[in-house]
Parts: sequence; C-alpha cells; structure tokens
Amino acid sequence: MGLFSKDIKTMDDLLLHGLQDIYYAEQQITKALPKMIVQTTNRDLALGLKNHLEETNKQIERLDQVFKKLGK
Repeated sequence: MGLFSKDIKTMDDLLLHGLQDIYYAEQQITKALPKMIVQTTNRDLALGLKNHLEETNKQIERLDQVFKKLGK
C-alpha cells in the first residue's frame, strides 16, 4: 500500500488536497459559528465565538491567496 491514492500522485497533489480539506473545514465553521453565537446566552462565549468567526474569515482569505498563487 502506497502513500498516495489514485487522486494523489505527487507531493503537489498532496499539498493541494490538504489545503482543500482545510478550506472546506473553514467554510463549515463559518456556517456553524453564527448559529452558535445566536444561541448562546453567555456574553463572553458569544464574544469569543465572534472573534473566532473573524479569524476564520481571515484564514479563508489567506487560503484564497494561496490558491491564487498556486494557480488553482
């Protein structure tokens, strides 16, 4: 059994696949956090979740830049 699957043949493919997984996860977080913010009754928790949402959006912007530099 090799390190790579049929879709991942090179280290570049592996990098791109990993970045795509991270991007997908960040997108899912941006969908979940607003729902959590609305439902919380704790102000400190709401603030922490809002801060996390802002940071997640920045991460998505950074990933967009990475994909652009990679030509993807």
